[in-house]
Amino acid sequence: MAKQPHLVQFGAGNIGRSLVGQLFSRAGWKVTFLDVAKNVVEALNARRSYLVTIKDEALPGMPGTLEVGDVCGIDLADREAAVRAVAGADLVGTSVGAGNLESACGIIADALTGREAPLSVMLCENLHDAAKIARSRLESLLPAGYNVDARVGLIEAAIGKMVPNTPPEVRLADPLAVWAEAYNTLYLDADAYIGVPPTVPGVAWRHRFQAYVDRKLFVHNLGHAAAAYAGFLRGKKYIWECMEDGAVRDATRGCMYETSRALAIRHADVFTFDENRATTDDLIRRFGNRVLGDPVFRVGRDLKRKLAPGDRCIGGLRLLADTGIANDYSVRAVAAAMLFQAVDEEGKPFPGDSGIVELAKSSGPEAVLTGLCGLDAHRDAEPVAKIAKFYRDFR
Repeated sequence: MAKQPHLVQFGAGNIGRSLVGQLFSRAGWKVTFLDVAKNVVEALNARRSYLVTIKDEALPGMPGTLEVGDVCGIDLADREAAVRAVAGADLVGTSVGAGNLESACGIIADALTGREAPLSVMLCENLHDAAKIARSRLESLLPAGYNVDARVGLIEAAIGKMVPNTPPEVRLADPLAVWAEAYNTLYLDADAYIGVPPTVPGVAWRHRFQAYVDRKLFVHNLGHAAAAYAGFLRGKKYIWECMEDGAVRDATRGCMYETSRALAIRHADVFTFDENRATTDDLIRRFGNRVLGDPVFRVGRDLKRKLAPGDRCIGGLRLLADTGIANDYSVRAVAAAMLFQAVDEEGKPFPGDSGIVELAKSSGPEAVLTGLCGLDAHRDAEPVAKIAKFYRDFR
């Protein structure tokens, strides 16, 4: 009888439970979650199962719940138990957030020193260059001469699943309760896995994975941000409201179609424009899911990151320039971003955002574009001029 495969998953949060753990458990794997939330770990060990509740108005035919069984938990405070679990795992996953990845790498490094077989690790993080960051951390922790590249498969992921906030009263009644949209695909880098990637329904192992990373950033992430910035100018509070406003929806779709065309050129051996357009149209539908309850503030905040040279907005402009695709919608999104003064439920802006908005107001949008955004006044004169014009029109 074949041995049951074992996944050890750092992080029993929304993505860990609703996507990663759910897919592998339903494929017959044992799943052990490592987490700091004692109530979650205790509930996992007491029940050995949990339910994912599907919240997707647009797909009424989907089952209302997905049952996830054969699961257990380990409190990360018990470091020795966590190291033992990782040392004996067939596959490891992380979904802990950028700030906690280094501590997860510490446990993985300790496990590797007592393990003979190579280990593959899925980095299910919304983090640029996650594999590079994890590799650097592991190399600093492992003994000199340990060949990380040969013995550790650091697998990047493209996480497209959007998870609504589970209401506090629901979490209070059941700490394992998790809500999720119907979308249920996890894209992983096939070339980074050591050996033959396992077949798991819903896990899409892909070669030439940078294409999928680019599509997530320059279609999904860019479109989400563009909706927030255009919606803010029209007084919207939630992304679903943005999608019900024809002008905002069209502006969002326009940005996503531009980069979809550009990606079909940059990655012509992977995507066609029709495939990317279908992805865009599905995302527009999903953005409109009211139950997701995504606030415009949350989606658009952190301008320092979202207007950085390689991130969704400016990186998208670079992609368009490199492939010769028009930027008529994307320049509008960048202009709107420099007017984004949304606040959270307590009336507070995201730290740093107000300073960027104020700089554009006091010194002109060009100051932000040639500073934070890294655009060159001469080389990028065309997009700079267009963005500046739309910025002043919007004001």
